[in-house]
Amino acid sequence: LENNIISGLILVVGVLLFFLGVRNASFVGISIPLSMFLSFIVLSAVGITMNMIVLFSLILSLGMLVDNAIVVVENIYRYLEEGYDNFEAAKKGTGEVAVPIIAGTMTTIAAFAPMVFWPGVVGQFMSYLPKTLIITLSSSLFVGLIINPVICALFMKVDGQENRATLTKNGKRILFGGVAFFAIIALLSSFVSWMMVIILGVAFWLSNKYFLEPVGRWWQREGLNNVLVKYESSLVWALDHRKSTIVISIFALLSSVVVLMAFNPGTEFFPEDIPPRDVYVQVETPIGSDVDFTKSIVDQVRDRVENLPNYVDVNSVLSTSGASITADPGSGGGGNTPNKGTVALNFVDFQEREGDVFEAMEFLRNHMTENIVGAKITVEQPPNGPPTGKPVNLEIYGSNMEQLSTISDRVLTILEEDSVFAKMDGLESNLPEPRPEVRVEVDREKAALYELSTNVIGMTIRQAINGVEASKFRDGKDEYDIIVRLSDEYRDDMSTLGDLTIFHEGNQIPLSEVATWEVSDGLGGINHKDSERVITISADVRSGYQANAVLAEVQGVLSDYLQGLPEGYNYGWTGQQQEQDESFEFLGIAFLIALFLITFILVSQFNSVAKPLIILSSVIMSMAGVFYGLVTFQMAFGLMAFLGIISLAGIVVNNAIVLIDYVDILRERDGLNLRDALIQAGKVRFRPVILTAITTTLGLVPLAIGFNFDYIVLVGSPIEFFTNLGSYIYMGGEQAAWWGPMAIAVIVGLTFATALTLILVPVLYSVIERTRRSLNNTMFGTTEPGIIKDQSELNGEPKEKPVLESSPG
Repeated sequence: LENNIISGLILVVGVLLFFLGVRNASFVGISIPLSMFLSFIVLSAVGITMNMIVLFSLILSLGMLVDNAIVVVENIYRYLEEGYDNFEAAKKGTGEVAVPIIAGTMTTIAAFAPMVFWPGVVGQFMSYLPKTLIITLSSSLFVGLIINPVICALFMKVDGQENRATLTKNGKRILFGGVAFFAIIALLSSFVSWMMVIILGVAFWLSNKYFLEPVGRWWQREGLNNVLVKYESSLVWALDHRKSTIVISIFALLSSVVVLMAFNPGTEFFPEDIPPRDVYVQVETPIGSDVDFTKSIVDQVRDRVENLPNYVDVNSVLSTSGASITADPGSGGGGNTPNKGTVALNFVDFQEREGDVFEAMEFLRNHMTENIVGAKITVEQPPNGPPTGKPVNLEIYGSNMEQLSTISDRVLTILEEDSVFAKMDGLESNLPEPRPEVRVEVDREKAALYELSTNVIGMTIRQAINGVEASKFRDGKDEYDIIVRLSDEYRDDMSTLGDLTIFHEGNQIPLSEVATWEVSDGLGGINHKDSERVITISADVRSGYQANAVLAEVQGVLSDYLQGLPEGYNYGWTGQQQEQDESFEFLGIAFLIALFLITFILVSQFNSVAKPLIILSSVIMSMAGVFYGLVTFQMAFGLMAFLGIISLAGIVVNNAIVLIDYVDILRERDGLNLRDALIQAGKVRFRPVILTAITTTLGLVPLAIGFNFDYIVLVGSPIEFFTNLGSYIYMGGEQAAWWGPMAIAVIVGLTFATALTLILVPVLYSVIERTRRSLNNTMFGTTEPGIIKDQSELNGEPKEKPVLESSPG
């Protein structure tokens, strides 16, 4: 993920160079390291350390860090072009956009804030995402409103010939000082590494000088104007055909739902196609087996592992007997058990593998049980995400263990006889198999004659078999317990019980006088949940099948039988399904709370209910983009896609806020009529709106497409990098599989919403203003409240020419 951050940063900076040129891009780009640095300080202060969730949060925020700076710097530069001096331009430019920037950032934070209270194990796992984003966005707001204006006021100026910002003398001194500082550091550090940094810097300078700068200059002088002309004509058409525009937008939204239902890619909890780093082959021999027998089976499995088609992908193999290494820490498995063992396979890094781990798992499932008798063998992988239990997890509650055992056996039989069984692995019941035990029956009447309690009798037997701690032995700093018990030859002999005596008040009473015993089968343990006895039937889902789809099939197969359970016996689907239902329910509530908070902020800013509704339309339209994206890329709707939708709720409103706020400014300050204000605002805000959307999406592109480029090795060990390119430049990987769905959801949703925001938001603004005007005239005979002054404004007719404030210089 560290390299994904660098890739995203390079793309973001490249876009800034293309749209703004080197100098303006420098003023904007400096907000990224400053915001990151400030964020790291706050994260460290609140005790949040670097982990996978935090790193992805930084990637997600990477493009958003420059959003505020883009709007501020762009506005300051516009005032410089109009002739204002640096400090006045910084003051006016920042003040004009401060309120919408604060509101936009607060709406983004409001979208993530409810997720801080995510409950349960999944919440503990995912809560780092909203916390990191809130801290990072707050830092970017501080940098955008405080640091960027100061830097622009000190160092920005307009070149009269090329009409672009250039560095002042102070700026050049600071730039040369920074270069000298890094040159000194280079002399004191690794020569090869810094030579590579210099080479990369020269390559970047050359690419900028001979490609980005010429193309960017053409874009700023001609390309952007051509796009603006086409955008203006599209916006004019949309304003002239308001009904058609709204109908097209509604059709796009509804058709996305229809397409999603028709080509349903399915649902999932966490991404299921993540290639695991570790695979566990679990071995279970019959109850009562000793460790030596279990080890013999484990050794056979261990030897067969070497027959994997791509065994070179295996980094290490660890085998244990008498204990199991559980793949799911939350399952309660593991521990010392003589009849269990594990063969754990650790695979090399993703980019170094020649084969597919899922294919290796299927090979193990199909070939491990051949000619191995007397053991149950299953293949597991660690859970994708926090420990949530098995994908198929059925709990059956009741009072009678024999009846529960009968129900459990019947459920297993039904599933094994159905075709769904081929889609599952490790189908089992946690009801322990009967194992031999010595059952001691105390004659309470005889025991009472000797004044013996069952506790005293049981303690005597326990001390003889298991032993009792008599003392401790110290050897330096080490301390050892001294356990006194019968020797092995007597503990393994049933007749020993007949020779045991119970000491009580100076008397020795033979155990045979007060008790009898026999060998019988008994359960190793009984599980309880909420004071009820419970049996759990669970299974994993084989690779290539969706867990939710298999679970739905299992539920359908068992529905008739489970509905007819005897009175007093109930069942429930738990494990991963329960966690998924709880998480999705919470996220649904969090999404509604986020919309409420966003609406509250917007109403407070605009002092209107209609304008927030216009802005929120972009949130709804972004969902259409997400739905189209899921179908196009055939990605299941899961937790990550859900998080992407919630993230979009805070991101997409920012552009609409800036657009509508500027419309109001043009109408109130400059006196433009409604139509002209909408067109002018769209043209002025087109570049920052497009730029903020592109930077946000490009920051996520490397993760969405799974592009991996190891910049750290490139700089630190360039010779190693160029001699093993395949290990340091590759596509895919665990992180792409993990975060790709959320990245794609944000990219597609934001792209779709931005395109419609520039057209649909002005149209809705026009429709609502006209509707409000008509209602006011009908109800009150006046155009108030509102800022529409006369009927000519609705028709786009010019009002009395406004007196514009003259610009100095």
